[in-house]
Amino acid sequence: MARDEHNKKEATVDRGNVDKTEEIDFTQYDDDLDGDGGRSLDINLDQDSRLENDDAIGVKVIGSRPVKVELDTEIDQNGEIDQDEDVDVDAGGGSGGREASVRTQQRLEVDQRIDVDVEVSERDGVVFIEVGVDIEEDIEIESDADINVRDGDRNSLETDIDQDDEIDQNIDVDVEIRDGLDASVDVDIVPLVQALARAAIASAQGKDGDSIDVRLDELAAALGDVQIVVDVSDDLDL
Repeated sequence: MARDEHNKKEATVDRGNVDKTEEIDFTQYDDDLDGDGGRSLDINLDQDSRLENDDAIGVKVIGSRPVKVELDTEIDQNGEIDQDEDVDVDAGGGSGGREASVRTQQRLEVDQRIDVDVEVSERDGVVFIEVGVDIEEDIEIESDADINVRDGDRNSLETDIDQDDEIDQNIDVDVEIRDGLDASVDVDIVPLVQALARAAIASAQGKDGDSIDVRLDELAAALGDVQIVVDVSDDLDL
C-alpha cells in the first residue's frame, strides 16, 4: 500500500517592539554650551539586518532489491536588504529648546514554496525511484530611519515606529507508486520561516552633551529540511 505522510512543523519567533523614550532638556547645562552657544548632540544609529537561507534534502532507501534512484533538485533563493537613513540637524543654539523626531519603518517579507514529487516504478526487475524537489525562497528586508532635529520653543523627542512583516508558505507533496508495487514512501518536511523586527529608541543627557540612540534589528529566514524514505524491502511483490 502506498503511504504518503507529510509532517509539517513550523517554528516562529515572537515579534517585539521596544519603544523607550524620554524628554530631553537640551538647555539644562548652560556651562557646557558649545562654541555656537548650544548644547552638543550625538546621534547614534545602529541597523542590523540578517538574511538566512539554508535547505537540506535527503533520500533513504530501505531494502535489498536492485534499486536506482534519480534525484532532480532545483533550489532558487533570493535575498535583498534595503536600508535608508536620513539624519537632518538644524539646531543653531537657540535658547528656546530643541525638538527632535525619530521615525522608523521596518518591512520584512518571506516567501517559501516547497514541491516534492516521488515516483516509484519497476523496470526489468529493478526498482526505479524518481524524486523531484523544487524549493523557492524569496526574502526581502526594507528599513528606513528618519531623524530630524530642529530649534523650537520646547525640548522634546517624538518617536514613530512602523513595523510590518509578511510570511507566505506553500508546501505540496505528490507520491505515485506504479506497476502494482508494494512500497512505502514517507515524506517528512520541516520548514522554518522566521521574521523578526525590533526597534529601540532612547535619549539621554549628560555633562558632555545629549544623545539620541536608535537601534533597528531585523531577521528574516527561510529554512527547509526535506527527508524522503522509500521502503522497498524483500517482500515486494514484483
